[in-house]
Amino acid sequence: MAEIMSVRLGRELNMELEAIEKKWQIDRSEVIRRLLANAIKEWKIQDVLEDIREHKKSVGKAAEECGISLWEMLNLIRKKDVNWTGYSREDLEKDLEILG
Repeated sequence: MAEIMSVRLGRELNMELEAIEKKWQIDRSEVIRRLLANAIKEWKIQDVLEDIREHKKSVGKAAEECGISLWEMLNLIRKKDVNWTGYSREDLEKDLEILG
């Protein structure tokens, strides 16, 4: 069930929404719903990437929470240069010394 919300927006933001309405040729409510859904998805991704970086969440669980595939999550991790393995450069150098 949909809920009605009211929000005060400044003039500049109203003008931006109006431009989007014209571009997408849809009403303001639909513009706001789409933009808000997009912003929430982006927030979720940033939030889980931080959890992954801090080793608080697995990559699979993060992908599930964001509603994306494991491959998409791994691609985002690569793009954002998130260390998800916990294996640092120092760890690599120590291992190479041992093997060397």
